[in-house]
Amino acid sequence: MAALSYSATGVRPDNDPLGRDKPMDRTLLPTTMTRIYLIEDNPLIATTLTDGLQEFSECDVIGTAATSTEAIDWLKANPGAWDAAVIDVFLAEGNGLTVAQYLKDNKSPAQRTVVLMNYATSEVREGALSAGVDAVFDKSLQLEAFYDFCAALNITPRR
Repeated sequence: MAALSYSATGVRPDNDPLGRDKPMDRTLLPTTMTRIYLIEDNPLIATTLTDGLQEFSECDVIGTAATSTEAIDWLKANPGAWDAAVIDVFLAEGNGLTVAQYLKDNKSPAQRTVVLMNYATSEVREGALSAGVDAVFDKSLQLEAFYDFCAALNITPRR
């Protein structure tokens, strides 16, 4: 039996022999939102990024950490619960590059790591990229590019 194909509008064909010629209920479809784990020590920035990721990138921030220890502990306990980790380099305790280095050796190939920081100098960018991150963005200059990068992660489900 041939598989049925549906149009991009979500309306099933009129000749569906099972009588399923009504619009699909998209609330029943599995979500493909990218699950973001956010490592940011400033609560105001964390809230702003969470809102922006949901609004502009259609990503779901599933948790946050303010320190490198807290982040690594959560990532160890939840290795498959996230699709992308967004990391600030300068944290209240520890360093975001420590988290990036941990993830370089302990994440799946489908998981992404992104550094989002203020004053992303070329030296810090190089350090982050050598720690295995997929991208580095400056919070003050490249926020739109960051949201675009995260939105592109939604194109293919990772689960």
